[in-house]
Amino acid sequence: MTIQPDPPEPPRRTGQQRLGGRSERVVREVIRATLAELGRVGYAALRIDDVAAQAQVNKTTIYRRWPTKAELVTTTLLAMSSSDEDPPDTGSVREDMLALIRRSITRISTCEGEAVYRMIGLEMDHPEVASITRELRGEMHAPWYVTIKRAIERGELPRGTDARLIVEMISATVYSKKLKLREPVDDDYLAAVVNLILRGAVNGGAIRAAAP
Repeated sequence: MTIQPDPPEPPRRTGQQRLGGRSERVVREVIRATLAELGRVGYAALRIDDVAAQAQVNKTTIYRRWPTKAELVTTTLLAMSSSDEDPPDTGSVREDMLALIRRSITRISTCEGEAVYRMIGLEMDHPEVASITRELRGEMHAPWYVTIKRAIERGELPRGTDARLIVEMISATVYSKKLKLREPVDDDYLAAVVNLILRGAVNGGAIRAAAP
C-alpha cells in the first residue's frame, strides 16, 4: 500500500491587507456592503453599482482596488473566513480540532455567514463561484493542516494520514447539519463528530492507497 504524503503546507494568507486611516474604512465598508449584497441577491446578480451605493463610495474607488467582481468577492469571503488567531496548540489534536470547528461555527452563524454559504451552495455551477470557493476552502483549511501536521509529529496520528480527508469529513458533516438541514449544532455534537473521525484516523483509517 502506498501511503499519502504529509499534510500540505498551508497556503499564503491572501484575505488580509495592511491598511490604515481612510483606506481601512473604505475597505471595511465595501466588504460589509459586498457581504450584504451577496446575501441578498447572490453572486451572479451582484452589481458593483449596488455595492458602491451601500458603501457610500464611488464605484471607481472599488474598481481601483478590485478590478473585477470575482476579485472583490474573493477578498470579501476571505476576510469573512479569516481569523487573526493562530491555530490552537494545546498539545492535544482533539482539543485543537474542537477549537477550530467552534471558530468556524461562530463565523458562519451570523446572518451574513449563513446567507453567503447558502449562496455558494446554490451557485456552485458558476465557474467564478467554483474558483472562489476553492481559494476560500484553502484559506479555511490552512489552520487544520497545521494542527494535523503537529499531531503527526507528536505521534498522535500515523505518518501518511490524509489531512484533507479528515478536514473534509468534519467540515462537511457539521456544515451540512448547520446550513442545509438547519439543525442546531451544539458542543456535544461537535465533540461526537471529532471523536468519531479521530478514532478512525488514530487507527490508520485516514491513510489512503494512492490512486491508480
